[in-house]
Amino acid sequence: MLALGVGETITDGVHIYRLEDDLNLHFWKLGSKADHYVSTAGLKLRLEIHSEDKNETN
Repeated sequence: MLALGVGETITDGVHIYRLEDDLNLHFWKLGSKADHYVSTAGLKLRLEIHSEDKNETN
């Protein structure tokens, strides 16, 4: 199981999202350097659970 702390980043190798103080993942930037790496499917699942952003990983 992946545990993220506030301010940490997660990427699928293309999109980087950051866990903010509201405990939601917000799109931060494009890139591949982050604190945690997951598959595209894993990132989409996390975004469904922990995001209010309308950005999608396609």
